[in-house]
Amino acid sequence: MKVLVYTPIYSGKEYCLPEFVENCKQFNFPDYKHIYIDNSIDEEYVERLKSLGLEAYHVERGNNTRESLTRSQNFARRVAIDDGYDYMISLESDIFPEKDFIQKLIMSGKPVITGLYMIGDKSKGQRHPCITVKKWNETLQAFGTRLLTAEEAQKLPSEGLMPVAAGGMGCCLIRREIFTEFPFWYEPRLKGHSDIFFFNDMYNYNIPVYVDLSVYCEHDNKPWADVKDR
Repeated sequence: MKVLVYTPIYSGKEYCLPEFVENCKQFNFPDYKHIYIDNSIDEEYVERLKSLGLEAYHVERGNNTRESLTRSQNFARRVAIDDGYDYMISLESDIFPEKDFIQKLIMSGKPVITGLYMIGDKSKGQRHPCITVKKWNETLQAFGTRLLTAEEAQKLPSEGLMPVAAGGMGCCLIRREIFTEFPFWYEPRLKGHSDIFFFNDMYNYNIPVYVDLSVYCEHDNKPWADVKDR
């Protein structure tokens, strides 16, 4: 069983890099590979990553974060396909899972499953789970989607698998038959990043997505408004 963990990163994540690298040292899955894909504006930061003994690569940043993230994800996808990996796990550089998260995600047996973490502005206390669920629209007489609220999150059990419309790419396992079939992409005319379009693909092709509620990850994110080229 071959597992590729990949982390898209850029110089703006330096604030949490030492803690992230230290947390990754505790992962106790017996055999996996972890690569970092830097999408900074130049190659200075990839050298910083390599100086820490990390396996790191650089891709061109492009015009915005949507482009840079998609390039990073597809770089990792190509490695996973070419090198025969059974699973690829997206682990973003401000996400801190517990040591056994890889085992838990694999043991679920699901083709696409995410860990649980909170998003929103920490400084304002506006935190809610990165979970999107189906919602019936009475006006349209059709299903749409919405994010789970902080109040709803308090009622979630501490473990178990929860079927969702979408989770988050911050901590997401994708099985080989899925990542070989679905490249990462985004629509330049829209604001959404590639995670939105990936989970839309899963929804449109009737591929179930789950969140493992026992895989809780701390999320040391900065306010999204601080990112200038989003």
